[in-house]
Amino acid sequence: MRDFQETTRTKSDSVIFKRLLTYAGPYKKNFIIALLLMLVDVATSSISPLLVRMTMNVIDQPNSDTEKYWLISGIILLFVVIVVIALVLTYVQNLLLQVAGQKIVHQLRSEVYEHIEVLSLGQLNQIPIGKLVTRVTNDTNTLSEMYTSVLTNLIRNMLMLVVQFVIMLVLNVKVTLIMGITLPFVAVLTFGYRRLARKQYRKVRNENSNMNAYLSENLSGVKLTQVFNQEEKKLSQFTARNKRLRKEHLIELTMFAIYRPLIFLISMAASLLVIYYMAADIILMPFSTVEEIAALVVAVNSMSAMYLYANDFYRPLQNLSEDFNILQSAFASAEKVFDVLDTKPEIVNDPEAVDLIDFKGEIEFKNVWFYYIKDEWVLKDVSFKISPNDTVAFVGATGSGKTTIMNLMVRNYDTIKGQILIDGIDIKKINLDSLRSEIGQMPQDVFLFTGTIKENITLSDKTVSDEKIIKAAEYVGANTFIEQLPNSYDHIVRERGNNFSTGQRQLLSFARALVYEPTVMILDEATANIDSETEEIIQESLEKMMKISTMIVVAHRLSTIQKADKIYVMQKGEIKESGSHQELLNLGGIYYSLYELQYK
Repeated sequence: MRDFQETTRTKSDSVIFKRLLTYAGPYKKNFIIALLLMLVDVATSSISPLLVRMTMNVIDQPNSDTEKYWLISGIILLFVVIVVIALVLTYVQNLLLQVAGQKIVHQLRSEVYEHIEVLSLGQLNQIPIGKLVTRVTNDTNTLSEMYTSVLTNLIRNMLMLVVQFVIMLVLNVKVTLIMGITLPFVAVLTFGYRRLARKQYRKVRNENSNMNAYLSENLSGVKLTQVFNQEEKKLSQFTARNKRLRKEHLIELTMFAIYRPLIFLISMAASLLVIYYMAADIILMPFSTVEEIAALVVAVNSMSAMYLYANDFYRPLQNLSEDFNILQSAFASAEKVFDVLDTKPEIVNDPEAVDLIDFKGEIEFKNVWFYYIKDEWVLKDVSFKISPNDTVAFVGATGSGKTTIMNLMVRNYDTIKGQILIDGIDIKKINLDSLRSEIGQMPQDVFLFTGTIKENITLSDKTVSDEKIIKAAEYVGANTFIEQLPNSYDHIVRERGNNFSTGQRQLLSFARALVYEPTVMILDEATANIDSETEEIIQESLEKMMKISTMIVVAHRLSTIQKADKIYVMQKGEIKESGSHQELLNLGGIYYSLYELQYK
């Protein structure tokens, strides 16, 4: 599977925009109300220059000072009312949009996380954790501003442009059309910026993901860095990545720093055109009579209003440039998020998948072939059968295919060729949840979550009773150290269980596997990294488990499997020997050599 972080496939803005709008569907009521409020806001905001013109006309009228005072006071009062209305509408509009925007981002973030959970182990192994974290957090957060402000601001600014352009046409058609000469320059500039900005934002997102992936990996392995005194080397690597991210950010900022002033320059040119052409007409106007002077005053007041409208006309364009900047950033993030959502899981339920009923625990491999990398076979024509309640062990050198067999049993991967049967049913025809609920797994590398011991044993499943938790812990011998802790089963487990020994973590993992009473238990080198005392405790538990369920064990320590019903010896992806412990020793083959090597 490709790493969707480094994808070269790009989606058009229209495709991304339409898909983003589908998430706004359930909250269309919020957006419609916000849009209606916006229309009122646009109308009130567009009146301001007209009020200025009215005020100037009142001042120039041959009325008494008292009449002028009351007329101007009325205009000022009207202006205050308009401002208050605009503020209230803006507050309600922002509240509606913020609520809708946060709900959309919450939904999108949950959808991305849920989708990541259903990706197969093979797919997840190819994606750095830091990149996935970036998708779920940073990229979805970037989309938040688009929903809460940019979309409505785009509509508002475009409405402002239309309304103001119409008012300017009413005031002076000739000057408005002359000012419109500057609009093609804005269009060309914006189109060019859009293309360049999109590419640059994509680079920024890639570098940001790389940075997060590096941090995730190296902060997890900081102990190893300190042990081998590699702090300076790691700092140097981090600095190099940090510089690349800074470089891409600076290019992005430089592009916007050029685009925005150019838009401002064009707006100033438009305002100067208004003043130039209107002033030229005013200069040529006669002012000999009272009527001519009155006409001249009206023309001057109209020029003032047109100048204000010219400034206001380009203000939405300047705002659009900022919104456009955020929008391009959001599209770059959306492209990454949708890449995750469009990645189809490799392991899925068959449409006719069935649940396991009266699961007995019979497992059969029929001529199974498998590889991780094409044509580099890890398993070659592997066949065996495990009867219910049998204990079967797999031994062999590292890379012989033991762990792969365990992964195939629970469908972490699917076979390339051959068939796996569970109680006579093809494993691909069994519901994944049903299959995995019947199989308990105890891996060699134990992972504990931050929380209490109880939460780690049950994986926060509140349907599991305390009685079951205690019973499972006692069964594996974990109660011996749990009950000595200050808060017993409510004792806090720190990140990755670093406040417990390796053996204690392993016992907790064993209790976690047993608490659900699985029909099949898989132990993948579960005793490889523990001390002899803990191994003895686990050995006692294993002997109990052998009597109540099917047990499949991968082991390096042959002492843990001597009582197994059958032992399979793996070599280079093939089963070379099989039999009981004593039968294999008597055979004097590979198993005998392993036994001699270990005990000598």
